[in-house]
Amino acid sequence: MAGLRNESEQEPLLGDTPGSREWDILETEEHYKSRWRSIRILYLTMFLSSVGFSVVMMSIWPYLQKIDPTADTSFLGWVIASYSLGQMVASPIFGLWSNYRPRKEPLIVSILISVAANCLYAYLHIPASHNKYYMLVARGLLGIGAASTDEAQVPQGNIDQVAVVAINVLFFVTLFIFALFETIITPLTMDMYAWTQEQAVLYNGIILAALGVEAVVIFLGVKLLSKKFAQ
Repeated sequence: MAGLRNESEQEPLLGDTPGSREWDILETEEHYKSRWRSIRILYLTMFLSSVGFSVVMMSIWPYLQKIDPTADTSFLGWVIASYSLGQMVASPIFGLWSNYRPRKEPLIVSILISVAANCLYAYLHIPASHNKYYMLVARGLLGIGAASTDEAQVPQGNIDQVAVVAINVLFFVTLFIFALFETIITPLTMDMYAWTQEQAVLYNGIILAALGVEAVVIFLGVKLLSKKFAQ
């Protein structure tokens, strides 16, 4: 079993050192396989979620113009923001729910909301009027459904609160920049390069895919370099 694990997989998440109570608890082969099965499922889930996110973000502006020609770029900003607003409102609610009830309950509810929101988003062209407002509702519901993905059981132990706050601030800054990018990239490239809607979706998708490949290469490079050099 030791041959299957590398040093990074054996390191405790909260920085426990050898001799501590958490370090001394031995992990069975069954628990080890179950843990990494869950991690791989999480990887696959996040990958599929990112693929769907990329497809939606690159095509949301042409789709909005198609279903409702009266929509402008200002309304596009509200459509993008509704996702984050729904997630912001629902996250503490799902968090409190999961603290006092089984965690499966908020998870199942959020999945059902996400399915309903995606179905609404897919059929936005059917209503005869006010289609842009239906998209606004659909994106808000998607944000509510995504709120449960932020839930995590916090292990007991000494937690560096400064580090936690710093990570949240950095995460906020990253999402702020990415939200700006995802909001203006399609209409901006259509105006700057005279691209059609189809060209903007295609070329921006290629650019986003290249950025994803770059991120994968960087993460793999950091892992290899961390084995040879001190962090």
